[in-house]
Amino acid sequence: MIFVPEFLLVIAAVVLIFSKNVLKKDNWIPAAALAALGLAFFWRLGTVGQESSLGDFFVSNDFSWYFDLIYLGVAAAAVIFSFSISKDRNIFFSLMLIGTAGMMLLTKSRDILALFLSIELIALSLYSLVAFGKDERKLEAGIKYFILNVFASALLILGLGIVFVLTGATQFSEIGNNLTQQMALPLLAGIVFILAGLGFKMGIFPFNFWLPDVYEAAPIGITTLLAGASKKAAFGAVALLFVLGLGGLVPFWAGLFTLLAVATLLFGHLGAIWQSNFRRFLAYSIIGQSGFMMMGLAAPSVLGLTGLLFHILTHALAIIGIFAIMAFLEAKGIFEIHALDGLGKRSPFLAVALTIFLASLGGVPLLAGFVSKFVLLSAAISMGLVMLAVFAVLASIISIFFYFKIVRSMFAGKTQAKILEVPILTSIIVSISLILIFLLGIFPGQVIGFLSQTINYIII
Repeated sequence: MIFVPEFLLVIAAVVLIFSKNVLKKDNWIPAAALAALGLAFFWRLGTVGQESSLGDFFVSNDFSWYFDLIYLGVAAAAVIFSFSISKDRNIFFSLMLIGTAGMMLLTKSRDILALFLSIELIALSLYSLVAFGKDERKLEAGIKYFILNVFASALLILGLGIVFVLTGATQFSEIGNNLTQQMALPLLAGIVFILAGLGFKMGIFPFNFWLPDVYEAAPIGITTLLAGASKKAAFGAVALLFVLGLGGLVPFWAGLFTLLAVATLLFGHLGAIWQSNFRRFLAYSIIGQSGFMMMGLAAPSVLGLTGLLFHILTHALAIIGIFAIMAFLEAKGIFEIHALDGLGKRSPFLAVALTIFLASLGGVPLLAGFVSKFVLLSAAISMGLVMLAVFAVLASIISIFFYFKIVRSMFAGKTQAKILEVPILTSIIVSISLILIFLLGIFPGQVIGFLSQTINYIII
C-alpha cells in the first residue's frame, strides 16, 4: 500500500491521456492533475515511519518519504503555474504526473537498473514538456535538452556498466559488499562516467551549459519542476548510489566532489552577475546553489548529508515562492531584471516576498537558507575541508551582492506603471513559502533531527 501514490499518479496520467477521446472539453484537466497530486501528497504524508519494498529494486522509507513530499509539493505548484496552458492539456499534464512518479521511484531505487530506468522515465517526460508549444525558442531548448540528455545517459550507462563488470552486482548493497581496494583504480573510471551522466541532471559544472537556455525557454511550470524537483531527485540518487553502493571508496570520490563543488559555486555565482534576463539570472543562481548541495556529498558524514537534505528543502521552498512571483510577473510582460524597477511601489507584498526569498538563498540569518548553509559549512570544516568552506562563504557574499542589486532596484527604482493586483492563489502560494522559510529558519531543530535519523537508512 505504501507505493499507492506512484500508481495513483500513473493511473491519473493514463486517464488524462485518453480523456480527450471521451470528453470534448478539457478545462477540468489541470484541476484533475492537481487533485491527483494532492491525494498522493496526503497519502504519502500518512506513511511516515513505514518501510516497504518492491522486490529488490525499490525501497520506501523515511528517506524517500521526505523526497516524495518535496516532489509532490513542487509538482503541485508547477501545475498551478501551468493553468494557462490551453492546447493539448491532456498530454501536458499527464507527462507532468508521469515525470513526478519517475522522481518518486528514483529516490527509492536500490538497483542500478531501477535507477537508470527511473532517470529515463523522468527524462522522457521532460523532453516533451520543455519544448511544449509552437515557440521556436522552446523547440530549440527542447532539442538541446534532448541531445545532451541522450549523451549524458550514454555516459551514465557506461559508468554503471563498469561498476557491474567489476563487482558482478546490480544492487547497491551487493556492490558495496563486493568492493575491494584492488578495484579502486578501474572503478574510478566508472565513477567519472557516472558523475558525468548524473552531473547533467544535477546541473553542476561543467555539465550545466544547457541549463540557462532551457530554464529561459521552457514553460514556467516546467522550469519550476526542473529547478525544484528534478534536480533534487538527481542529488538524492547520487547520495543513494555513492553512499550505499560505493561508500567503501569515499576517499576516491569525495575529493572529486570537492573540486566540482568549488567549480560549481564559482561558476554559478559569478555567471549570475552578468545576466539581464530574470530567468537566466535565476538559472545561474540555481547552479551556484547546486555547489552548496555538492558540499554535502563532498563531506558525506551524517552532518553533511543532513545538510544536503535540508538545503534541498529550503531551496525548493524558495524556488516555489520565486517562480510563483515570476509566473504572475511574466503574465504581465515582465521578463527582464530592469523591469522589476519600482516593484516595491507597484506591489509591496511581492517585492518584500521576493526580497525574503533571495535573502534565504543568500544565507541571511533567521531564514531557512542560512541554517542549511550553516550545517553544510559545519560538516565541511569538521572533515577538514576548510578551503571548500572558504569558497562557499565567498560565493555567498557574491550572491548577496547581486541579490541586493535586484532588491535596491525594486525599492529605489522609479516607475510610472500601474499598481499590480496580485491573484489570491499567487498570494497563498507565496505566503505558505514565506511562512515555512521563516519557521525552518527560526525553529529548524525538529526537521534537522528527523533528517539526521533519516540518514541512517543510507549509511551502513
